[in-house]
Amino acid sequence: MSNPETVADEMIAGVRARGDAYVAEQVERFDGVRVAPDEILIAPREVAIEPGLARALDIAIDRVRAFHLPQLPRSYQWEGVTHRVRPLRRVGVYVPGGRAVYVSTLIMCAVPARIAGVEEIVVATTPAAAARDELHYVCNRLGIRELYRSGGAAGIAALALGTESLPRVDKIVGPGNAYVTAAKARLVGQVGIDMTAGPTELVIIADDTANADFIQADLDAQQEHGPDSVVTCICIGTRIDVRATETFVVGTIDEAVAIADRIAPEHLSIHARDAATIAERARNAGAIYCGPFSTPAAGDYVIGSNHVLPTAGSARFFSPLGVYDFVKRTNVITLSEDELLELGPLAATIATFEGLPNHARAAVRP
Repeated sequence: MSNPETVADEMIAGVRARGDAYVAEQVERFDGVRVAPDEILIAPREVAIEPGLARALDIAIDRVRAFHLPQLPRSYQWEGVTHRVRPLRRVGVYVPGGRAVYVSTLIMCAVPARIAGVEEIVVATTPAAAARDELHYVCNRLGIRELYRSGGAAGIAALALGTESLPRVDKIVGPGNAYVTAAKARLVGQVGIDMTAGPTELVIIADDTANADFIQADLDAQQEHGPDSVVTCICIGTRIDVRATETFVVGTIDEAVAIADRIAPEHLSIHARDAATIAERARNAGAIYCGPFSTPAAGDYVIGSNHVLPTAGSARFFSPLGVYDFVKRTNVITLSEDELLELGPLAATIATFEGLPNHARAAVRP
């Protein structure tokens, strides 16, 4: 397998030089699909899908919207300063389309963007995923009018740099494989990104009240994302017979929480007495699931919380995707002459101390 950074650099250079024509070549190379350069970008079509799935998707959209609505940040004013919050204008959502069509990821990314007020959302995914009626259904439900049929690093580069058919976006969100992640990381600064996502992670803290079958079901569900998924079981007191990537046996809740915090996992699931109390003590996790019935698998779809979560220990400083990821903040300053007369000399005093005489002079008006 090629080095992801090397592939990302190749794709970025190719898209920068040749745009849609280069993307079309990569689609044929990696997906075995021949698409004309001017036909990579399409509009979602009107479709009908199986009613049971449509109902599940509609409920998921409604619950994700309801959970995220309170996250909308507000502008505020303090004396002569306005903290202004405005939505991003154009956002790219990367929807993985390898082994499956992740319509749930589209919901998790696009719903918060819509709440924030993002005007334009474009979806980039593989041609196979873009052919599915289910993806078109969700696009239509969320008012998405652009679907760019390219996955992988080439799709990320097209979103970030723009092509003849595709205006560039302000930010790219959504998880992907190592090549997608490498391309996102390489393009930071030219485009905003949500986070650099790695393989799926789950840590379970379990005591002697835990149901081993429930634990195994949760472990198996997260391992289903791929062979590089890392699932860990931390047993308090007695080893529980489950199949996991790693199993620890500790003597106390404090030890269990300390290990979980060091790992800082994407998902933390607590199968133990007083799960909510243990959750309060845990500092580093993308999402915390309390009790045997709060299954992370349901959180991936319909609970309402976001499933785009920090991985690889980055839960120490990254947060779940949310409405706040789709706004930008600007400070707008309006001082009166009297206010500057009061504050300017103070600024000049500090500027003089820092050795910036021009700042000191500019801070006051003669």
